[in-house]
Amino acid sequence: MAMGSGRKVQVVGYKNSGKTTLITNLLEAAARAGIMTGTLKHHGHGGRVEFRDDESDTAAHRRAGAVVSGVEGGNTFQLCLNMQASLCKLLELYEPLGLDLLLLEGFKEHQLPRIVLLKENADLKLLEDSVEILAVIAWPPVSRQLISADLPFFRIGEKVQYIDFLLDLFKGLNT
Repeated sequence: MAMGSGRKVQVVGYKNSGKTTLITNLLEAAARAGIMTGTLKHHGHGGRVEFRDDESDTAAHRRAGAVVSGVEGGNTFQLCLNMQASLCKLLELYEPLGLDLLLLEGFKEHQLPRIVLLKENADLKLLEDSVEILAVIAWPPVSRQLISADLPFFRIGEKVQYIDFLLDLFKGLNT
């Protein structure tokens, strides 16, 4: 089933809030459920993404000036863009892959349906800056009373509950 506009979901939170762990858990559960899922992560640490293939042919291609380089083998394909690419352009690259779901880590400045991770009350700004919140997952110091009762809310330790809730939600996006 091809990925449509409602099948892109952001996972946002500040540093060390559990974004990567949540995405990993969601990927494992989605794979078990037969949901073909991809990911796109914003490298928010500054600087270029590092490749550890200095002696490879594709590294030679990049050094020589390739704007786009790719390598395929053993059921794996790696693509490198040496150009500025907007989130919109990156999402266009994913469209032909026929994914059921694309999980985006970060990209806080963009507004897509999102899961918000809150580690402390000061992180509540993420809720104010969000247009479509699918779920809130919060660490213990975050006060439930500060979050709208309309929002699906889970504590970080309620992994089974929020994974089941999100899987059901993702399945609904694909019908």
